[in-house]
Amino acid sequence: MLEFFLLPVYARFITPAEFGMLDILLLFTMIGGVAAMMELGNAVFRFYFDNDSPRYRKSVITTAVFAMFINGSMIFGLFILLSRYFSNALFGSVGQGYLFVMAGAYIFLNTMITIPVNLLRVKNQPTKFATVSCAQIAVSLTGIGIFVVIMKWGIAGVLAAKIISTLPALIVCFYFVKEDIGLTFDTKLLKNMLRFSIPLIPAGIAIWGINGLSRVFMLHYLDLNQIGLFSVASKFVVVITLSVIAFQLAWPHFSLSNMNFPDSAELFSRIFNIFAAGGVWLVMGVTLFSEFLIRLALTPGYVPAAGAVLPLALGMFLYGLFYFFSTGCVFTKTTARVVPPIALAISVNIVLNPILTPRYGFIGAAWVTAFSYLVMSASMMYSNRKNKYIMFDYGKLGRLAVIAVPVIAISAWLAGMNSAYMLGVKALIFALYPLIIILTDIVKSPLQSRAVLNQQSDNVHKILEKQISN
Repeated sequence: MLEFFLLPVYARFITPAEFGMLDILLLFTMIGGVAAMMELGNAVFRFYFDNDSPRYRKSVITTAVFAMFINGSMIFGLFILLSRYFSNALFGSVGQGYLFVMAGAYIFLNTMITIPVNLLRVKNQPTKFATVSCAQIAVSLTGIGIFVVIMKWGIAGVLAAKIISTLPALIVCFYFVKEDIGLTFDTKLLKNMLRFSIPLIPAGIAIWGINGLSRVFMLHYLDLNQIGLFSVASKFVVVITLSVIAFQLAWPHFSLSNMNFPDSAELFSRIFNIFAAGGVWLVMGVTLFSEFLIRLALTPGYVPAAGAVLPLALGMFLYGLFYFFSTGCVFTKTTARVVPPIALAISVNIVLNPILTPRYGFIGAAWVTAFSYLVMSASMMYSNRKNKYIMFDYGKLGRLAVIAVPVIAISAWLAGMNSAYMLGVKALIFALYPLIIILTDIVKSPLQSRAVLNQQSDNVHKILEKQISN
């Protein structure tokens, strides 16, 4: 979300071509970060709840922290050694090698903060989590103001702001969790955690890997200017990205702590219906208003980016569905099952990009991204079709699909109409969608949803009372 609000600043101090270069660098930090973290954050969630012994839980946290420190240091060193090679291969000159060194430093620091932040989520401490996040945002904004606006460092200024923003957050975070980290490193436990987490690495890389493949093809067929426009379009999908990330933050704790209750499958199904219907609504909203917002906030050179917003919004929404469909793999510790859908999606991306990107530019690459996520999501759903933990209501999902297709098509048709009258029309259409979803019984009204949740809560309390009495 911060990157979205900073777009007007970036647009006045960074050209579209520089934006393309920054986008490649940030992609490297994301992929390098996933490799450094080894998805141990997810393993901590899963293994933490296996035993309520304080000693065991401290061992889980400590083992993960030490493992990520070692791996993060290795990734940082690799970036230092290969910085000139990366610069020459991607930008045609060794002069930008220092930028990859800065990216490596950010990867290391961001890796070290991951487990403490996840621990705050596991222990359900939202106030402390918010404190860490706010500290990071405040320092990042200060860094952007100093390095980008005042000192005009451009891309290096953005990376410098990211690096310094992690330092106070890292200190505060480790202070909050100091009692949960010891000196016990359990090799056997680490092997079990890695056996769970390593198959998830492709899933963690998938979102960046699929986008990264599109950028690689754009580098080959297009130029940095078009990559910059692609990057700007992806920033306008931030509402959907933030929603998916928020779901990823909340879902593991909620689902793992409720998976064994009798009504959990039905509860998870209702949550999925809300998630899917809400995702369509967000795709509809960013499609309707993205061009207007780009014209309002950025300089004219960035307006063509609006053409890629719809496919990138669809792609992020479909990635969110993929994450939900993979829930059964996490419950059953069969995380290797996420690999085939990801491999299939990457294969589709590799086949379609040489066909569409040279002909349709960055917009063609955006549609390739969307279709890749569609394949990944659909194949993951098929793989988990017999998952006992979630009972999908295919009738409601079918009705949602029938509504979503024309709604999104109309949104795309209206996207370029931005007179005052048409903005009012688009706002009305956007506001009517939730009513349609409720009237077609795809999701319950707020009052009905509250009644269902109260009933679910009563059932849980009855089960707990029975267990206590026994």
